[in-house]
Amino acid sequence: MTLQFVTGKASVDHQASLLESLAQTYQEHPTDQFYYLVPNHVKFESEVQVLSRLATLTGNHDEAYAQSAVQVLSLTRLAWFFMKNEPAYQLPRISQAGMNMLVYQAILDHQDELKLFGGEADRPGFISLLTRQLLELKTGQVSVLDLQQVAEQLTDSSADLDAKLHDLVLIYDSFETAMLGKYVANTDLLNQLSDYLANVDLSHAHFYFDGFSQTQFSAQEAKLLTTLMQRAASVKVALILDQGTSTPADINEQSLFYQPARTYLRLYQIAKANSITVLPDVHATASRVAPALTQLEQYWQASATGLVSQRTETLADTQAVQLIEADNRYTEVARVAAIIRKLVAEDGYQYRDFLILTRHLDQYATVIPPIMTMQAIPYFSDVSQSMVDHPLVELITALFEIKRKHFQYADIMRLLKTELMLPKTDDGQYLSIDAFRDALFKTENWVLKMGYQGQRWLQKEDWPYARLQSDDLGTMTSADQHTYDQINGIRRFVRDTLMPFYRQLDRVNNGREAAKVLVTFLTNCGVTDQLLVWRDRAIEAGDLSQASQPEQTWQTFCNLLDEYVTILGDRVFNAPDFLALLQAGFEGANYSQIPSTLDQVTISESGIIQMNNRKITFMIGATDKSMPDTTLPSHLLNDKDRQKLVLPEGEYLGDDGILTLQGEPYLNYMAFMTPSERLIFSYPINAGDDAQNQLSPYVARIQKHFNLEKQVHHATPKAEETDVTTYVGTKRATLRHLVQASNDSRERSVSLSPSWQYVYQSLTKSELGPLTEKLLGSVAYRNVPTPLDQEIVTGLYGTMINSSISKLEEFYRNQYAYFLKYGLKLRERDEFELSPANTGEFFHAAMDFLMKRVNQEHIDLANLDDQQLTQLVEEVTSVILNDPKNLQYAILNSSERMKFIKGQLIGVVRHMAKMFHKQNQYTPMRARRTEVLFGHIGAENGLPPLAFDLENDKKIRVRGKIDRIDTLKLPDNEYIGIVDYKSSERTVKFNDIYEGIAMQMMTYLDVVQQNMSLLTDDPDAQLAGALYLHLQNPRLKPSDIKQDIERALLAKGRYEGVLVSDDQLIHSLEPQLQVSEAAKVFPFKLKKDGSAAKSNSIITMDQLQSLLQFTELKIKAAGNAIFDGQIQLNPYKPLSGNSAMTHSPYTAIMQFDPMLPENNYRLQTALSKNDEIIKRIQEEVNNHGIH
Repeated sequence: MTLQFVTGKASVDHQASLLESLAQTYQEHPTDQFYYLVPNHVKFESEVQVLSRLATLTGNHDEAYAQSAVQVLSLTRLAWFFMKNEPAYQLPRISQAGMNMLVYQAILDHQDELKLFGGEADRPGFISLLTRQLLELKTGQVSVLDLQQVAEQLTDSSADLDAKLHDLVLIYDSFETAMLGKYVANTDLLNQLSDYLANVDLSHAHFYFDGFSQTQFSAQEAKLLTTLMQRAASVKVALILDQGTSTPADINEQSLFYQPARTYLRLYQIAKANSITVLPDVHATASRVAPALTQLEQYWQASATGLVSQRTETLADTQAVQLIEADNRYTEVARVAAIIRKLVAEDGYQYRDFLILTRHLDQYATVIPPIMTMQAIPYFSDVSQSMVDHPLVELITALFEIKRKHFQYADIMRLLKTELMLPKTDDGQYLSIDAFRDALFKTENWVLKMGYQGQRWLQKEDWPYARLQSDDLGTMTSADQHTYDQINGIRRFVRDTLMPFYRQLDRVNNGREAAKVLVTFLTNCGVTDQLLVWRDRAIEAGDLSQASQPEQTWQTFCNLLDEYVTILGDRVFNAPDFLALLQAGFEGANYSQIPSTLDQVTISESGIIQMNNRKITFMIGATDKSMPDTTLPSHLLNDKDRQKLVLPEGEYLGDDGILTLQGEPYLNYMAFMTPSERLIFSYPINAGDDAQNQLSPYVARIQKHFNLEKQVHHATPKAEETDVTTYVGTKRATLRHLVQASNDSRERSVSLSPSWQYVYQSLTKSELGPLTEKLLGSVAYRNVPTPLDQEIVTGLYGTMINSSISKLEEFYRNQYAYFLKYGLKLRERDEFELSPANTGEFFHAAMDFLMKRVNQEHIDLANLDDQQLTQLVEEVTSVILNDPKNLQYAILNSSERMKFIKGQLIGVVRHMAKMFHKQNQYTPMRARRTEVLFGHIGAENGLPPLAFDLENDKKIRVRGKIDRIDTLKLPDNEYIGIVDYKSSERTVKFNDIYEGIAMQMMTYLDVVQQNMSLLTDDPDAQLAGALYLHLQNPRLKPSDIKQDIERALLAKGRYEGVLVSDDQLIHSLEPQLQVSEAAKVFPFKLKKDGSAAKSNSIITMDQLQSLLQFTELKIKAAGNAIFDGQIQLNPYKPLSGNSAMTHSPYTAIMQFDPMLPENNYRLQTALSKNDEIIKRIQEEVNNHGIH
């Protein structure tokens, strides 16, 4: 019955001292038993190392060495070793999720008694937090009775702490009662082991503790150690500690070794209190690290107490401690990988000689795997991977969310996209994954477009499907029929699969029945079948780690259900709580990891114990945010609460936040000393969130003291670099950097260094030669589209283009965008929203119906009163909105907000009808026809297209729809004009006509002029002009209504555009207009002599004819350019306002960058004054050519 400490700094070999003692004792007592105890985290490696070193010490040099007298175990494994046949050990082992369920049950049972926790049960994460607190109490040896007594003895506690302790006692007692005799948790094993060993003869057993310096022994572990001291022949504990601390006075809180000193003192006092002999300390002296790392250790110990010298120091080996600065995390890890490959290839290292550490590995979770794979470096990450993101968990979550939220889009897609539930075909086979994805993506697009939610998924009738394109005549093609079948197939699958399950779930009486319904449903739906398919696919690909995940996840799910049924199965089923418990269970569940090979790089976190058998350690992410770490775990009992608790002797909780942070220098010191030869720090400058990292203050101190040279590693190499070894790895990884260097060579006009040229030659001669040439060809890439060859042009457009004028306007805005949209027919995914196009279509339809009613029934709006106008508008809009064929207007009934917007839209129509009513009182100009189609085959009462012959026997036909054609009939003449409805203010801009981006009005006038005989019986009819009408329900400012509201509203509804300067026309448009007065309806003003005042809205007939001819030239020029294969990336940019790129949906494809020399805007070239613009247009028309 003895206790002995093995002390020494981290640079010395504690294991060697322990094993020497073990070997000597074994020689003296060969029949005794020896137990070498290590943290569970390093058990496997420790066992291999201990047995190997023992073989050397005992002179056994056989390849295989076994020793039955020596057991290398973790503490939980020690419990199994002694108690595996005991009844207490045979009780069902409860998981963290099972304990969560017991806590949840306790809260429900004491709901009315709880002061603080009763309302917290539904808060995400609270159950897990409370469970962790109970487990801390258990490992701290704090019983329910102890906690109750502590609570009663508190005198200066707060009401909050009193409530916490009251509730904790209630729930803790209920929790312990539920566990008693039914379950066993890992936290119970050590107490059971202590009690068991108290009655076992251990007089010939020796226990060696190694690797427990980094954390404090818990009260349970201390109790076990006490039992071992009392019963065993000897107990030896190795601590990373400079010297023993047998009295509190020996402990220096400023010392680097403060944490292990506390452990030493606690165990020493336990031994003395139990009259156990404490043998003199054994000081480990055998150094296991290089001299330079010993220097680092000495400096770090001195710096912790502030006794470090200000004088700098030179390392014995300047390569032993290094510092690398990288641009970002990816570059940082790539540099580390390149170093590892180089050392393995050139210096005889093995992969298992390397350890990569960082404080929080999750920050590198997406960076390390692809780089290690690219560099062909075998690695093992010993940080557990949670199951919470597995598709099975997603499916179960979505399954319950669909029911709770009643079939919302996001939840349904979340379920279907797990691809664990597949429809079956008529022959009973599962639909192929490709066919399922195709159907699902089309369904998702249609659901987004139409906004289908809730009951629409459950309706008996199939969803209608139509492409709703403006040039679609409503005929369903075979492709449309196939899409229709796919969409409704997915809908019926969702409805017919989920609804029976939900109905069954609604009928269950308790949790046991619900669990059975859920498992049966998942099995019948083929979820288990798909999991097996995934497993087999991963096995075929050789990915054993991935192959094990489906089975592990399903087994975890079954275990969770078993615990749920056992613990809560007889209670009333509550779906939200059930789901929360399952999710908490999966959050705490991790995949078992299987190392793929013994020779591999280990990647771990610096906050946990590590083996010290590595030669080189990389400490990545050495920033001020993680070294020291300032994040603390959350506890139900906070630091202030813990300070007020006075626990009995032998009972204690974990360290508070101050003590935890105080241990940061020691934790990092332990990481510094893991290698035997080199320690390499690295950190990324870019934090990944537009923030900049700073070097860790710990590393900054080391750098300053030892004058470390900072190696700066950039993400991309320079072309002239001669030492390129930092960028060389596998051929594929090296090729990436060769491309970067070549690009740098081109951009800066610098020749590739001989080193890069050698790399190039080597790669081109390898199996990557074709890929190398292909990728290097991209270096000379310029963001300039290549003109289409004639074969492609013919395939896209044939020999005749049928186009609307708006499409040709887009061609002049950006040729490449026109090619993407109308050549390749790329479209954004439609979504269920009220777009400007939808509102525009509604207004146009309403105006069309309104005017048709007026003309068909010979209604004069000027003679209608307000009530008649309102009734007319309601009838017109009702016909449009209630037409089942008008699917695009379904959104207006989808929500209360949309119904309000619908009322606003109808209000605009109502106002415009009143506006027409008012305008008709001032002008005899009347709408003759509305929505006049031209160039549409089969259109009733349509007009012919504008047709032009182009070069090389090509043709272009322009088609479209004129919103309204107005006529003014006079006794001896007739004038015809056009009106175009707009939902925003618009006027005719001659510079936009000149640039080709606003040809619509001139095109429509040209159509009218060419088809006068079809529009009027008057052979002498003339053009009146082209006008825009802003469809709006205007808001008036106080300044607008100083005199007359009606006049103010009339002014807001005035037409804008161009009118022909014809005195008869001008005077007839508003007959009542007086001289020197502005027209109330049209955009002109009379001068004193009665003629129209000069303005941008008044042009001569000659000028108008020039504009029409110029527009024809622009149409033909666009057609010729399209057939020539021109697809220039030339977005138009006016002198003021937005460019053609501003709202383009194709920016990601075009990659237009005005900073690139080859990417330039097509700037506005026209003059700003209208007279000058028209003059230039006339000159170009006369010369039969355009700019």
